[in-house]
Amino acid sequence: MGTRIPVVLHAAVLSQAMPVCAAFLRRGRLVSAPARVVLVWCIVLLLSDILWLMIAHLHGENLWLQYLTVPLESGIALWALSDWQTQEVMRIAYRVTIPILIFITAAVSIALRPAPAFDQLLAPFHSLVLLAASLYTLVHRTLLAEQAVTEADWFWITLGMSLTFGTDVAVRPFAEAFIMTRPDWVADAYITKGWVDILAFLLITRGILRASLQPRFGGSS
Repeated sequence: MGTRIPVVLHAAVLSQAMPVCAAFLRRGRLVSAPARVVLVWCIVLLLSDILWLMIAHLHGENLWLQYLTVPLESGIALWALSDWQTQEVMRIAYRVTIPILIFITAAVSIALRPAPAFDQLLAPFHSLVLLAASLYTLVHRTLLAEQAVTEADWFWITLGMSLTFGTDVAVRPFAEAFIMTRPDWVADAYITKGWVDILAFLLITRGILRASLQPRFGGSS
């Protein structure tokens, strides 16, 4: 029997399409290289979440899907953030993190039972790494900016990414702790995350609309 999904979670999934729609509204004006990777990330998120909802409606259980999609989404996000680094060493560090994260995910999944290991350890770890990566990019570039940061695509996009990764870090452990004793709390937590994700992708959409083909190390690239 299928699982009933709150409307706000459907809306949160669809909000991931807003940055892509915004790119089309630019009427042929190209966006920066990292912003293009962010658009790929949004498309992958949208497709994986649509598939997640379809399986949830039909079967209720779909935990296996995240074993494939979470590492893929993390890798794309880290690659996008790497292009916004102002130092070559940091760009390399971000990109080297991708295979390391994939290796850790595979090793822990093999060593432990995949379902509890992924929900309790790996998925929150992915979110924590991505939160740190997006916050570092946001704060570091803000400190170095010579122009108004609100005119930069990276400001809005990394702010939105930080919001969605931050809620991921908080919600998964909370759900694991209370799913058996207070499922109503867990449901409310996911609904709250849905609203935060909608806000996050509105911010990312704002960034895509601001995106431009400026130098990689410029104040608003």
